[in-house]
Amino acid sequence: MKAKLIFGAIILLFVCCNQNVVQKGVKHLQPEKFCAFIDSDSVVIIDVRTLEEFNNGHIPNAINIDYYSDNFKDLVKGLDSLKPIGIYCRSGKRSDKSIVHFKEVGFKQIYNLHGGFLNWIEKDLPVLKSTSPF
Repeated sequence: MKAKLIFGAIILLFVCCNQNVVQKGVKHLQPEKFCAFIDSDSVVIIDVRTLEEFNNGHIPNAINIDYYSDNFKDLVKGLDSLKPIGIYCRSGKRSDKSIVHFKEVGFKQIYNLHGGFLNWIEKDLPVLKSTSPF
């Protein structure tokens, strides 16, 4: 029994430490602060939702790179890692998972929209809808 508790504590410590490594250098911003942050020409805004979600409404000037696409990592590699980046998805889960990929290619200034696009909409912040002939 004691061995199981020690093993569980070690696993918990490992998971917590790994989470801190992934999140180091990442700022999670509430919608109003994220909005103020992205109001700069030097910031790249990445929407990691599906194209359908993106077309139904997105943050102005956002670039859609679907987290679930087969070429997600390659598309991330094609971005300028010297620029600050703002990431968001629907609720914050996919953008949170995507952080590791942005860090792998050298991004140092990563900002994640806390609560995702749902939180953005709730705060009544600007939204663009794409129009598609299809």
